[in-house]
Amino acid sequence: MTSPAPEARAISNLPSPGSLAAVVRITVARQLRGKRIWLFVLMFAMPTALAILVRRHAHLYVPDDSATALLHVLIPQAIVPLTALLFASSLVQDDVEEQTLTYFLIRPIPRWAIYVAKALGAVLTTSALAALFMTSTVAAIRWGVGGFGAPELAREAGVLTATSTLSMLAYISIFGLLGLLTKRVLVAGVGYVIFFEGFVSNIPFLIRHATVLFHARVLTVRWLGLDGGPWSIDPETAPAASVSLACLAVTSALFLALGAWLFSAREFRVKTPEGG
Repeated sequence: MTSPAPEARAISNLPSPGSLAAVVRITVARQLRGKRIWLFVLMFAMPTALAILVRRHAHLYVPDDSATALLHVLIPQAIVPLTALLFASSLVQDDVEEQTLTYFLIRPIPRWAIYVAKALGAVLTTSALAALFMTSTVAAIRWGVGGFGAPELAREAGVLTATSTLSMLAYISIFGLLGLLTKRVLVAGVGYVIFFEGFVSNIPFLIRHATVLFHARVLTVRWLGLDGGPWSIDPETAPAASVSLACLAVTSALFLALGAWLFSAREFRVKTPEGG
């Protein structure tokens, strides 16, 4: 009996950490180059700029009002999901357009692992942007007001960055799967963001428990001790933090697994220099 070829054994086994790290590194480098990254920077910098303008020109400055509008509405309800959509929509398509997908597919790495590593690379990039500009926005809103200093900044920005990262992971998993199912991923994704995350998540009925934003807000309310009134979240009846964490984790894992399976089963038509 002959033993399997070395390449066949390598592909069938679990991928090495070094191989996965290489895919993640290439994905992050691709996401950070070109003009598109500046669009994301402008999107995330907008809340900081608005916070500075409001603080400087408001007749009666109330930090909590700015925090609610920017940190708890604009960023989690619009900027985070739209950024995840733009990153996830190019997760595979960029490699097809730039003729680099074949490089990944011929490597001794399972196809499902390539997809997971690329998704994680996108999460790392978007989460780093969120952490940077979430911290700057919190500082622009609260620094120096009522004794707000470095410890308070670290706590609030840390919690908001954590909830944004969990949201990014869920959104990229969802939109990555959408990108494999339809070429109109941007249209479908924007529809999802407007309807589910913008409308359904704010309806005080059980259906909003199926949205990412609802559980991200529950975590924010629990961890920062906020009044959930603006979003009709009653701490007495809302899910526990562990439940919302589990919901976000299961959602991310489910859609990431479905995307990895579809990526493994699907055949991609890769462009060649001759246009074939």
